Amino acid sequence: MKKSFIVSILLLFSIACFAQKILIQEGSEVVDNIQRTGLYTIIKLDNKTVEKAWEKKLKNFGKVQSSKGVLSITGAEIPGVTSKPGQVYSKVLKTKDGAKVWWAIDLGSSFVSTSEGGSSYRAASQILTDFAAECYRDDINKEIADAEKALSKTIKDHEKNIKEGENLVSSVEKNKQEKINLENKLKENAEDLKRLEKEIQQNKSDQERSRNDVSKMKEAVEVVKNKLNQIGK
Repeated sequence: MKKSFIVSILLLFSIACFAQKILIQEGSEVVDNIQRTGLYTIIKLDNKTVEKAWEKKLKNFGKVQSSKGVLSITGAEIPGVTSKPGQVYSKVLKTKDGAKVWWAIDLGSSFVSTSEGGSSYRAASQILTDFAAECYRDDINKEIADAEKALSKTIKDHEKNIKEGENLVSSVEKNKQEKINLENKLKENAEDLKRLEKEIQQNKSDQERSRNDVSKMKEAVEVVKNKLNQIGK
């Protein structure tokens, strides 16, 4: 029951996280001692996990280089954002709520920003939105897998308890039958004891009778012997 309750809480927490609105905002970060304007979003998940996923995402746009917490791409090609190869600067920063994913895209003449507007800003914003949603989906899928694993173990434990219960009931019934068999055996033994005691008494009587018969036969033999000795006298 406790485990099932924990699993339910985890699922509800995941759904709550995913249900939160993904907000894209404009913000600046210092890269190579230069303040650069870009876009960012806050993803309420583990910072290291998000950073790893974001670096993998950036590889779709070009070769990623990492230096002192800054991810960069020279000659980046981003569908819907760049009409020609541009420069990307990105950071994933740990926050109290999770991870701040920020990137700045240098189009050559300007950086993608709200003031620049247009399709480039919308596309860059959509990439961040889609990435955040993907992170939340992956996190929920992982928790679902963990929950299903926990459920599978709970079911196995439940089936084990049922089997143990059946075995206990079977043992009780077996014990009852053994008790009945033992009681019947004791009753039979008591009856056998009475029979044996009667047979012992009968045997004593038979021994006394046979003893008397032997004595009488001895007397009869002596009588016959005496008759033999009287012949010719």
